[in-house]
Amino acid sequence: MGYDIVSLIPAFCAAFLGDGDFEHGGMVLRDQINVPAMDYSVSSLHEVDRYLEAVHEVQDQIPNQTYTNTVLATGCYVGEVIRRNGKKEYRWVNYADHFPKHPSLMPLFPEYLGTSAVLVAPDGQVLVPFTKVIKFIENGSEDSVHYFATGFTANSD
Repeated sequence: MGYDIVSLIPAFCAAFLGDGDFEHGGMVLRDQINVPAMDYSVSSLHEVDRYLEAVHEVQDQIPNQTYTNTVLATGCYVGEVIRRNGKKEYRWVNYADHFPKHPSLMPLFPEYLGTSAVLVAPDGQVLVPFTKVIKFIENGSEDSVHYFATGFTANSD
């Protein structure tokens, strides 16, 4: 088994919401997260998009550990919004626990996710919120996490 990200999801969400921190590196632009709006609703992802747009603007200046922390904390929050509001009953599963049992899916997901977690639905659908956060940081608002989540949630406000 790889690293157990699933057990750390509550701590990563807490760090995103300002109720915890990382041992090293912190999060980039942490003060630009509109914490009062973060209620795990789909609409709160509009604020996450605003935050990620600011991160996108400074992406070349972010130290590696801070970048990783930002992706983990933000991805966990986005994933929790989908899990809590999903059309399906998604559950977090560590990448290393899921993909060896489904080797045909491995080519579809980046190798660097080996130390990460994914959301899995009972029908086998797999979502990777961390990858969506990375894409937003790299590409900007064309990779909106709000838009991404609305495809998988019952309430797409």
